[in-house]
Amino acid sequence: MAAALLAKLNEAQRDAVSSRAQQLAILAGPGSGKTHTLTSRVAWLLMSGIRPENIIVATFTRRAALEMKERIEKLLGDESGRKLILGTFHSIALKYLYSYGNLIKMRKGFGIADSSDSLSIIKRIIKRKNLTCDPKNARSQISTRKAKGAWDEKLAKAMKYDARAQEIEIVYTEYEDALKRDNLLDYDDLLVRCVELLRAHPECVANIDAVLIDEFQDTNLVQFDLMRLMAARKKKVTVVGDPDQSIYGFRSAEVKNYASLIRQYPDTLTISLEENYRSSPQILEAAMTVIQQDESRIKKTLKPTHVAGTRPVLRTLSDADVEGDWISTEIKRCLALSANLMTYNDVAILVRSAYLSRCIESGFGRAGIPYRMVGKKLPFLMSLKNENIRLIL
Repeated sequence: MAAALLAKLNEAQRDAVSSRAQQLAILAGPGSGKTHTLTSRVAWLLMSGIRPENIIVATFTRRAALEMKERIEKLLGDESGRKLILGTFHSIALKYLYSYGNLIKMRKGFGIADSSDSLSIIKRIIKRKNLTCDPKNARSQISTRKAKGAWDEKLAKAMKYDARAQEIEIVYTEYEDALKRDNLLDYDDLLVRCVELLRAHPECVANIDAVLIDEFQDTNLVQFDLMRLMAARKKKVTVVGDPDQSIYGFRSAEVKNYASLIRQYPDTLTISLEENYRSSPQILEAAMTVIQQDESRIKKTLKPTHVAGTRPVLRTLSDADVEGDWISTEIKRCLALSANLMTYNDVAILVRSAYLSRCIESGFGRAGIPYRMVGKKLPFLMSLKNENIRLIL
């Protein structure tokens, strides 16, 4: 069965999956089979004799956790998938707090304040205290404080002279009191309190033989601490990620966690997955030309597995209306050149923000091009035709 598992992998993937290293960092560029490799690594550890209930697999999203669970169950059967401790950092932390929270004097029956609940509490505090700070900004700063595990020292010093910083501190204190009074934890508290639990009572994870982390580049400092504490007994850690794809700095993701991993575990083996199965050589070349301008990045490359493909085009236009008309013209030109082999269903437009779609929609209207909005609560269909361009927000 192990041979069959490795047979479906390329050389770098096989090395990563079957590695005997205690600490393994898999640098997986886009389209390099990251999820397949991580799933196979979990299956390899299970086949090597580690019991599923002694493995923690932390993912960045619930969707990734479900996908991985389904793949593992397909490889090894339902029982292994069900017994794995597999989920997001938050869901895993919640599991341990439900089981062992009493050890750090947490009250039974605590609830979870989601993002909407947190914002509502902060709004009420600001109104009651007659403060002027923005509720969303206050929530963001409170979340950053918890994600970093400590209050920013520069901000603490500035509070003496900065009225806005003083307001944030008032909101933070009142917010924490409100959560405690109502026996609530927000999402950041789940991680912070779990770190507190595992530091004080490492026996809670004494059974854990291996810890695997997906999307490692998106972890923050508290999540890094959680990984280290969960793996404290055997120190068997596998992380998968790509520093080039770190986009969650605004959520306190710490791209330097890879360097911290190397410092914490100096014997870490790093394996790069460089074969790209998603994009054409032309697209990869354009992407790497942009990315390689960052001289501080970890040096790695991507090797295409597809034929050359069409060369990407960068077009600079005078304004958004001209852009809408140019996109419409280009779509019609491409369809005409394909001799009707392409249809509107073969075209998708990615838009960074919803408001940017207006001029494109206007251009489609002038050109008589049907389209369908994707990403809005109420998708808008401009035409009753079956063929529609997808405008993805």
